[in-house]
Formats: sequence, structure tokens, C-alpha cells
Amino acid sequence: MEVAHLSLGDWSWEPTVVLGIAAAAAAYAIAWRRGVLRDDDDVRAWVGAPRTRCWFFGAGLLVGFIALLSPLDTGGDLYLFSLHMVQHLLLMMVAPPLCILGLVGMRPLRRSPPGRLRRLWALLVNPWSATVIFGAVLLVWHVPALYDATLTTEPIHVFEHLSFLAVGVLFWWPIIDPMRGRDRRNWVGTFAKIAMLVSSGVPPTVLGLLFTVAPRAFYDFYARAPRLWGMTPVIDQQIAGVVMFGAGNLIYFAAVVAVFWRVFGDPARDEEEAQHAPV
Repeated sequence: MEVAHLSLGDWSWEPTVVLGIAAAAAAYAIAWRRGVLRDDDDVRAWVGAPRTRCWFFGAGLLVGFIALLSPLDTGGDLYLFSLHMVQHLLLMMVAPPLCILGLVGMRPLRRSPPGRLRRLWALLVNPWSATVIFGAVLLVWHVPALYDATLTTEPIHVFEHLSFLAVGVLFWWPIIDPMRGRDRRNWVGTFAKIAMLVSSGVPPTVLGLLFTVAPRAFYDFYARAPRLWGMTPVIDQQIAGVVMFGAGNLIYFAAVVAVFWRVFGDPARDEEEAQHAPV
């Protein structure tokens, strides 16, 4: 059996990823410069001061950088399902909410997109459709034939990662609700946000438990991959399952705590928002 080696120097430095992260950082800087993000923005809901937002956005970009360029990416693409699972967790459940926290208090753009695009965006970030899309994308990409295809066909792999980032934004957007201003819409009340977080934890919990108790490896690619750190395919899959339902639910729990903290931190404000939230 072929033995693999992975070191801290195994960074991929994929040019498109580096350019994409740099472009996101540049767009954020332009937003500050053009007054889309300002020092007098109302950020009481989530952060202490407007300037704090850049640290959240930077942390989100850093998480994406580590997920897509570090040895985590190399090890997940070539050797271990468990490393790949950590990568996907970062792309769906850590990087998007951090970046959205970097936008808290943002005012609507002066030039709004056409009405059709606004309606489409409203449909996608509707709390319940966002939750369904988030769970469906997670489950579909873990179908064995499709998952193996992502590891052998680069365009499919790129599309998978982009879809994870996209649905991560859709899911966390109504929970954080970063927009402020006259045209702001309250997407969902406090307890509905908690319901979103609880219900979205069901698919990864079921799938993660399945990975943990299965007696054989589901993915042929990893069953045939060179062994890293002496880990068998079944043990690798079991660790991936623990990551999926264990670490994933810890993130959901932390988000629920943050939502409750927001309520107790300013109950009058939350009650006001709940009164205007759509049913």
C-alpha cells in the first residue's frame, strides 16, 4: 500500500483563488472608500464598533485562504476525506458568516439592481428557501458518484467549492441580516433564526452519523488513495463523520448563543425588529 506524505509546505497557491481573495479584499476597501460602509453605521446588533467589521471580514478571507490554499486543500484533494470535510466546513459555515459580519450596518446601494434581480435575491435569502437550499446542496454533493467526480474532474471540483460558498452566504445572510437604512427589510425574527439553525443541523447530523457507523468507505477515490498517517479509509471516513456532525453542530450552537446574546443585549431593539419581520 502506497504511503503518502504531507508537510506544512504543501501549499497549492492556485492563482485563481489568490486573485479571487485579493479581489474580495479590494471590493471591501472600495466599499469603505465610497461610503457604502461608514464610521457612523448602526452596528449595535452584532459588533462593538464600525471599525471592528474589517477584522471580521479579514478573518473570513483568511479562513477561505487557509481552506483553499493550505496543506488542508492538498491533503483533502489527494489523501483524506476527513481533511476534505474540514475544508468544506470552513467554506460553508465559517468563512461566509465572518465575511457577512464584516458588512453589518451596510446601507443599500444607491443604484439598486433591476427589479427582477431584487426579487430573485429576496427569494434566495428567504429564511426557509435558504435553509432548504443549504441542506440540499450539502446532501447532493455527498452522493458517492458525484463526490468522486469532484476529485477527478477539476471544473466540477471548482463548481462544488463555489456552490458551498454561495449557499453559505445565502444561509447566513438572513440570520445576520447585515443591511441597515430606510430600505432595509427584516428577514426573520429571533426565534425563527433559531429554528433555521436547528433545522439546518439535521442533514449534516444524519449524514455525519452515517459516515461514523458505516463499516466500509463510501468513496472509491479515498479507498484507493495513498495512505496518510497510517489511517485506513474507514477510520478516515469515521473522523470525517465526527467533524461533520460534531464540529458542525458546535458552530450552530455558537450561532444560537450569539442570537440569544443579541436579544438579551438589546431586547427593546429585538422586539421592534420582530414586529416588522415578515410572517
